[in-house]
Amino acid sequence: MEVPATAMRPPSLGALFLVFGKIGLFSFGGGSTTLVLMEQEVVRRRGWLTNHQFLFTMALSRMWPGVHLLAQSVLIGHVLRGLAGALICLAGMMLPATAVTIVFTAFFVVLRQNPVGAGMIAGVLPATAGLAFAVAYRFARAEVAGERRVAGATILALAAGSFVLMALLRVSSVITVIGAGILAIFLFRAEGGQDGSA
Repeated sequence: MEVPATAMRPPSLGALFLVFGKIGLFSFGGGSTTLVLMEQEVVRRRGWLTNHQFLFTMALSRMWPGVHLLAQSVLIGHVLRGLAGALICLAGMMLPATAVTIVFTAFFVVLRQNPVGAGMIAGVLPATAGLAFAVAYRFARAEVAGERRVAGATILALAAGSFVLMALLRVSSVITVIGAGILAIFLFRAEGGQDGSA
C-alpha cells in the first residue's frame, strides 16, 4: 500500500535537510514536540503532505521496531523524494541535534547547578505532557474530518481504547497497535458491508 503522490512539486533535497534539521534542533521535550513540529512544517506550512498522508506515515512508522520518529522521517522523505529523500531526512533529524546534544551533555552538570537552568529543565516536563494532549487532539480531529458519523465514532473509539490500554492498563504499545489494526479490519469491513446493503 502506498501513500498517494502529492500534487505539488516535490521539495529539493536541500529543503528537506533544512526542514528536518530544524525539527531535530527544536524538538525539546520529547516525541510529542517532534510530532507537532513535523506536522507543522510538513503539512501546515509547506503542504508537502496532506493530513491523511502524514497520519499514514505516523501509523506505519509505529508498526516497526526502533525509534518511531526517525522511522517516520524516513517514510516522509521516501514519499517525497524516494531513497535519497529518506536518507536526507534521516540525516537532517540526527546530525544537527546530535551535535547540540553532545555540547549540552558536556555542560549538563553546570546547567543543573544553576537555579535558572534547573528551573528550565523542570518546566520542560509538564509542557511535554501538555504537548502530548495537544498532538492527540489535533490528529484526532484530522482523522475524523470528512468521515461519516459511524466511521468517525469508530476511529475515536479505537483511539480511546488504545489510550486506556496503554496509559491505564499498561499494555505494550506493540500489542495495542497490532490489536487495533486487526480490530479495525473487522470493524471497517462490517461497516462497508452495511453500506453496500443499504
